[in-house]
Amino acid sequence: MEFISFAIPFAALVFLTVIVGGLMNYYMDQRGLAFNPYLTYLLLPAIVGALYFVGGFSMWTVKGIVLALILLRASVQDLSERKADEFLWVMLLILALVNYKEVGVTSMLFGALGVFLPQFIVVMFFKTKGQGGADFKFSTAAALCLGFYGGVIGYMIGLVFAIVFQTIYNKVKKQSNKEAFPLLPFLSTGLMIGYFI
Repeated sequence: MEFISFAIPFAALVFLTVIVGGLMNYYMDQRGLAFNPYLTYLLLPAIVGALYFVGGFSMWTVKGIVLALILLRASVQDLSERKADEFLWVMLLILALVNYKEVGVTSMLFGALGVFLPQFIVVMFFKTKGQGGADFKFSTAAALCLGFYGGVIGYMIGLVFAIVFQTIYNKVKKQSNKEAFPLLPFLSTGLMIGYFI
């Protein structure tokens, strides 16, 4: 009986997430974004499983699923077009308001500042061409949503993933490390990990 009370809500969450993922795949395909639709059907149930295992059937789990869908959509668009729609970071701001008591307003503000200020300093003083406005807005909104620890640590994990992957990729492909690359897929991975912190 205990297994059934655990399995039914989990199955419902996976089913609904796959349905929403399918609708998202349809929209991304209509938009002409390049992606593998089967990856969505593999990633989303795995993420739901991890969230459900940690948080059970709770608001935290549902918020994590919504966050995963937003991060996935932003990553696909950044890989395809090297930009992210404005509504994506606005959705993160709305998501931050949904459960702000859990994270705490002070933690949310320090998280946003902890991600915003280093990016602002780099953009203002080093005049780099690698980071775009979408990365800036999206990561700051995600840090606001996740709070200080989840946002800042998730952002750093994403940057480390990006640096390591891009360095290896450029060595294998014999390309320069000065070329811009899509950052949101790496940030999204780090921020999703940060959600579990």
